[in-house]
Amino acid sequence: MAELQIKPGTKLQMAFDVPMGQKTDFNMMATFKEAIDDAYFLVSVPMLAGKPLLLDENQKFLMQYSVGDNTFMIAGYPEAVEKVGIRTFWKMRQVAEQRTFFKRRDERFKVSMRLEYQRDNVDNPETEDAMTIDVSAGGVAIYLNDYPDVGEALQVQMPTIRLQGERHELPVQLGIVCWVRQAPKGSLYRNVCGLQFRYADDIERETVKEYMEYVRAKYKM
Repeated sequence: MAELQIKPGTKLQMAFDVPMGQKTDFNMMATFKEAIDDAYFLVSVPMLAGKPLLLDENQKFLMQYSVGDNTFMIAGYPEAVEKVGIRTFWKMRQVAEQRTFFKRRDERFKVSMRLEYQRDNVDNPETEDAMTIDVSAGGVAIYLNDYPDVGEALQVQMPTIRLQGERHELPVQLGIVCWVRQAPKGSLYRNVCGLQFRYADDIERETVKEYMEYVRAKYKM
């Protein structure tokens, strides 16, 4: 896991991690102190309703911060309280989830469609099935049973769209894993993940945008 490139003193909005589908409430504030190594970093003790939070090693936190027009998110667990001079910090253990939210150029809409994918970095990859949560020309969020690594590439085959007697197909797309989380209890799949499409050129991007318009028309969104 790469060491975090966050400037000391950066303000972090923090939230308790919640199951997929529930609202994430970034109602706590903390300050990034420094990265210790690739796995650990220090933050000031989060404040909730004006009071310092008690450390719970089993509680996962989401932390987001902004740089220019982009918002970044990291996740971690507090493991210890550390003193630096007269100040108190939490020693956080970073976990795999790391997301970057760019200002979207593409509208994202919720639709459930079965798709197939293959992992791009394994020998003799098997074709696996998945289900979309939402889709856009920029990427998709899906339910799946794998737990791919953040940054891993998946070869994604979107389903054929049948509309007014015509078939609309999309070539296999390269999707980069941006985040992975456990699926809610009762889900047909074990995990959920977000994929950002990686286009070879502008022509490929326009092809995906056209396909998404067929999806919109078919499902009347």
